[in-house]
Amino acid sequence: MEKETILESSEKATIKKPWLKYYTEEAITSPLPENTIYGYLYQNNRRNQNRVALNYFDRKITYQQLFYEIDKVTLALLVSGVKKGDIVTIAMPTTPEAIYLFYALNRIGAVSNMVDPRSSKAELEHYANEVGSKLLFTIDKAAPKFKDVIANTTVKEVVTISPADSLPLGLKLGYKAKNFFESTREERKEQKNKEFTNWQLFYERRYQYKGVLMHETTYEKNKPAVIVHTGGTTGEPKGVMLSDDNVNIAAFDCIQAGYDFKTEHNWLNIMPPFIAYGIGNGLHLPLICGMELILIPEFDPKEFDKLMNKYHPNHMTGVPSHYYSLISSKKMKKSDLSYVIAPTVGGDAMNLELERQVNKFLSDHNCSYKIVKGYGMTEVNAAVAACVSNECNKIGSVGIPFPHSIIGIFDPITMEELDYGEIGEVCIQTPNRMLGYYNNPEEEKEVVRQHKDGSTWVHSGDLGYMNEDGLIFIEGRMKNMIVRHDGFNLYPKRIENTILKHPAVKTCMVVGIDDLSHIQGKLPKAYVTLKENCLIPNIEGELKILCEKLLPEYSQPAEIEVRDSLPLTKLGKQDYHALEIEALTQQKDSLLLSTKKLQYTNEI
Repeated sequence: MEKETILESSEKATIKKPWLKYYTEEAITSPLPENTIYGYLYQNNRRNQNRVALNYFDRKITYQQLFYEIDKVTLALLVSGVKKGDIVTIAMPTTPEAIYLFYALNRIGAVSNMVDPRSSKAELEHYANEVGSKLLFTIDKAAPKFKDVIANTTVKEVVTISPADSLPLGLKLGYKAKNFFESTREERKEQKNKEFTNWQLFYERRYQYKGVLMHETTYEKNKPAVIVHTGGTTGEPKGVMLSDDNVNIAAFDCIQAGYDFKTEHNWLNIMPPFIAYGIGNGLHLPLICGMELILIPEFDPKEFDKLMNKYHPNHMTGVPSHYYSLISSKKMKKSDLSYVIAPTVGGDAMNLELERQVNKFLSDHNCSYKIVKGYGMTEVNAAVAACVSNECNKIGSVGIPFPHSIIGIFDPITMEELDYGEIGEVCIQTPNRMLGYYNNPEEEKEVVRQHKDGSTWVHSGDLGYMNEDGLIFIEGRMKNMIVRHDGFNLYPKRIENTILKHPAVKTCMVVGIDDLSHIQGKLPKAYVTLKENCLIPNIEGELKILCEKLLPEYSQPAEIEVRDSLPLTKLGKQDYHALEIEALTQQKDSLLLSTKKLQYTNEI
């Protein structure tokens, strides 16, 4: 990436805070909300009861109905023995029931342990035991995995929820008929296991509650409200404890940033509720704004175009691969996107070429906004920076810190703050900072660190720099950084962005492989996929020439390999960890084969 001319400045960015010029005085000085997650939702929508809150396959649930359903689920939880401080595991996609549970548990003062239902049996067992959950809610198709899990966990009861439970009647009947014939006899038997309860039976427990349920909830600072888990692509997943303040302030600061959020808008929710990005930006934010939230429990990027043309969403959040599917769709060629406001991408870095393509696509289809890139991490409850307007939305940048957050660039060794334009570790100060990792203080010390001046920062593990205007540019992960034998640091993102300039290249990932010519050090290897119908006989040669032309000699990829696909995590992010293991294994196998051939030749 070409960096701008760097101006001299006597003040460091964390003191000068150049990004504040993009905000109003009201946004900067606005008092932060002090409420429970449920209380904040109710407070903001007391006079908004007749508006649609949830749209689930065209079944529309008003805010009045939403609060009524949360009430009923709260009663059922209380009858089930859930009390303040209990941790209940929710392994669900985004269905109305998952939303009712999330807010109802918060209303009681219990904690939602949000888990990906696609997790393996071993992972599910770990997630339940880690927090001591006795009650677990899961989507019905994941229920068979709990047959062996229950015996090895603290879980006493599993409540299974069907995606059909909240469907309109016609769709519900069709789904249940199809599911009955498609499900195996063993799965149906599992549903009848004594430890299993279906949603309807759980839901009816509300009638057993004796007493009066009040809307007031008790707010406590620094009390865990929800646990989400890190992706685990660079190590074992960790439970991140988030408070009421973490979730509320993250949503509040997005609003204060100046986005055009209106009650009459709708929001396409395609991010799952078991990640911070899904809870904070995909779920809680649009609901506290009083918007209509369109629920997509199982998102297929290939269906993105249909959803856009059907619902005309004003807002949506997604990852880069979602937007590639959108701009590649033939159905979108003549679509008018003037209704789209702040189309947001996060969760993974968007390469420069795709960003340019998406911006052109949006402009050509009458959208007045560029793609809105954001930046954050699970440990700060998703986004703490974003391109809050076209004015501070520069190609390659993830925008500016939100009004109540501070971001600085520090030397990863000395922890001294660097000047504008210098690459270092991105560190964050924010009221969104997690309470900590659940029962894992040692790992927490690696991420939350105190600097020499006594200030505390969240260390992201990302490499980047900030310009004089406060715009942040991410260069890559520190752990993805490739260190050559001569000490030169190579940034995979720079090589990827160069290769992506070739018109035939669809995606590119660069990882380090061992430098076999030296005792230590690594070299970059590029893995490439091509766009459909692109058959170029010597594409590797063309890409090599492109790299030689645009990259310095020490950044040249040692190898370029064209493949049909590249590994992704469960959330659709590029899985560098998996690819690096694959590359090193492939290299060792190749070396072993060469050794055997040499031995055979010598024997002859």
